Amino acid sequence: MKKVLVSLLVVFFIMCKQKPQIDHAIFVDIDRPERASLFDYFRSIELIPLETSNDALVAGAGKIINHQGNCYILDPTQSIIFVFDQTGKFLFKIDKKGQGPEEYTFIRDFNINLFSGNLELLEPYGRVQIYDLSGNYIETKRIEYDGFRAVHMFAALDSHTYVIYAIFQPKKIVYFNLDEKKLLHEEFEESRRLGSFASNNLYQYKDDRYFFRPIHPVVYKTGKERLEPVFQFDFGKHTRKNGTEAVFSQEGEQFLAKAVEELFVQFSYVIHTVRHNNKYIFVSLSRKGLDDKANIIYDKSAGQAKYITEFTEKVVFNAYRGEEIIVTDEYVLMPTRWVDLEKRITSEMLDDENKAIFEELLQAKWELNPILIKYWFK
Repeated sequence: MKKVLVSLLVVFFIMCKQKPQIDHAIFVDIDRPERASLFDYFRSIELIPLETSNDALVAGAGKIINHQGNCYILDPTQSIIFVFDQTGKFLFKIDKKGQGPEEYTFIRDFNINLFSGNLELLEPYGRVQIYDLSGNYIETKRIEYDGFRAVHMFAALDSHTYVIYAIFQPKKIVYFNLDEKKLLHEEFEESRRLGSFASNNLYQYKDDRYFFRPIHPVVYKTGKERLEPVFQFDFGKHTRKNGTEAVFSQEGEQFLAKAVEELFVQFSYVIHTVRHNNKYIFVSLSRKGLDDKANIIYDKSAGQAKYITEFTEKVVFNAYRGEEIIVTDEYVLMPTRWVDLEKRITSEMLDDENKAIFEELLQAKWELNPILIKYWFK
C-alpha cells in the first residue's frame, strides 16, 4: 500500500510539472459585439511610407524586425530581405537567390539572433543561411532529423537551442540543437490541416517567443525545454477545450475553401493573430469566414476584454493574411498596402504632419511600397 501511494505521488508530481495550470481564463463574450475608438488606446498615429525605387519594390511585408534603428522586412513573394531606416528610407537589400553555397532558394522565415547578432534566413527544407546584418555570408547550418519534412518558423532560445514550428509534423513544436543537429523534444500534436489557418503564430515580445493556434484557446511561451501556458481565453459555450483537432473530408484536405467551410461548421471562431504587451492583449479572429475579421482587446489593468466588430473610426485594425504586426510597450506597428491605405486610416485620425503625408500618398499615380502605420499608446 505504501509503495502504491508513493507511485501515485510521483505520477501526480510529474503531471503537475508537465502541465502547469493558468490561474484564470480571459472571458470574452463573442456573441455581444461592442464598438470602441482606436483613441481609447492610442494617443497618435504615424505614417511611415517605405521608399519606392527601382532597387526597392516590395510586394508584401511578411515579417518585420526592428533592430538597431533599422527595419528588416521579408518579402515572401520575392524571397528578399529589404532594409529601411526608421523614416522609411531604403538602405539595402539581401537578395541572394541561387544554387551556390552562399545562396538560398526560398526564404520561409528569418530572425536576428539575439545571442550572435547575426541574420538567420530559414529555407523550408531545413537550411539556415547565416549572414551579418549587412548581408555578408557567414555560414550554413541545417535542421535534419528522422521524420523531418519541412520547417516553417523558428527562433533561437539560446546560442544553440532553437524552437521550430513545422506544419507537416505530427507534433508542431520541435526543440532542436542546431550546432549538434540533435532533436531535443517534440510537442503540441494537432490536425495537420489546421496549419493553413494561422500565420505568424510564433511571435516575439521583448526577448521571449510566444505560440498560439487558430482554435486552441491557450497562448504559450516557448520555455527553455517545453511550452509554458501563459494565458488562455474563455469564449463561453464556444470554447473547445482541446482546440487541436478538427475533422476534414478528403476534399477539405485538398482544397482550402472546402476546409474553411468545414472548419466553421465545427468551430465558432478562428484566431488569426495574437499579440500582447504590458498593458493589453490583442486578438484578431473570424466568426463566419476568414475575411470576416473582428478584434479582441483585453485591458490588463481593468481585467476586461472587448469584442469589437467595428471601431468608431470605421477603419480596419488587424493584419491581412500573411502580414506581420509588431506590438511593443510603446507602439503597434502594422503594414498596409498602398491600395488599402484608406481602409485603415482617415484624414481626421492624423495630425497635420501625417495628414500631409496621407494626402500625398493618395495622390500618387502608381502603386507604392507598403506603408508602415505606427500607433503610439497613450
